[in-house]
Amino acid sequence: MLDALAAHLAAGHRVVAMSSRLASARGEQGDHHPKLYAEDTLGLIDALFDEPPAVFGFSAGAITTLELLARHPDRVRLAIVHEPPVLGLLPDAERHREGLEAVRTAARAGQPDEAARLMTEVMTAPRPVADAPELRHPGDWLDGYAETAPEPPTPALLELFAQLSDLQPLFLEHILMPFATSEADLAALGEAGPRLVPAAGIDSRGQLPYRAAAALATGLGLPLTEFPGGHLGPVDRPTQFAAALRALLEDAR
Repeated sequence: MLDALAAHLAAGHRVVAMSSRLASARGEQGDHHPKLYAEDTLGLIDALFDEPPAVFGFSAGAITTLELLARHPDRVRLAIVHEPPVLGLLPDAERHREGLEAVRTAARAGQPDEAARLMTEVMTAPRPVADAPELRHPGDWLDGYAETAPEPPTPALLELFAQLSDLQPLFLEHILMPFATSEADLAALGEAGPRLVPAAGIDSRGQLPYRAAAALATGLGLPLTEFPGGHLGPVDRPTQFAAALRALLEDAR
């Protein structure tokens, strides 16, 4: 899903894109947990990098990145977490937890369309952002942004989406709840200071993952970095997103 983003970044950076073990877990039973995914990521870092890299993750990958930073802060130079849906940081967490439990129940009952509908409802229903943090916009992408649109998906991306739909039941039943209900270790994350960059898509303001990212930023006294697009901005606006990410990495130097 991140091939286009990686291609834009590769001109000035060494880029490694990681697939999660979800891609090879078709026959597995039982829940997956962020701690295990963080150890997978650590193994990749230790195998391929001599120095701590910058790590970018979005959605469930952002939760993995938070876990990685909290447990292995010395192995991460910079952690950019785009819309990690950590429910526990929200004042209405219990309502969302009940909503996601309904998603899992529908998935287990063999009702994938209903499960997908319920998940969309939980994730995208707009709510006010409590205690909005300072906003930052790296680069100049915000100028004229309202006149732009997502990039049309390539044939390869459309084919990949079809393949990923086969994994959707596994995700809804065994990954969504364990990841979204995991507890962010704010004490450990606070030690990282500005090496942690909470981020969100400008088009998803008020939606659950955006509000969770904002709550993370507020809880740690950090600004919230906005990027082009919504929750899937890295996928459907790769050119704009890569430009903003390059600007952020340059600023971090």
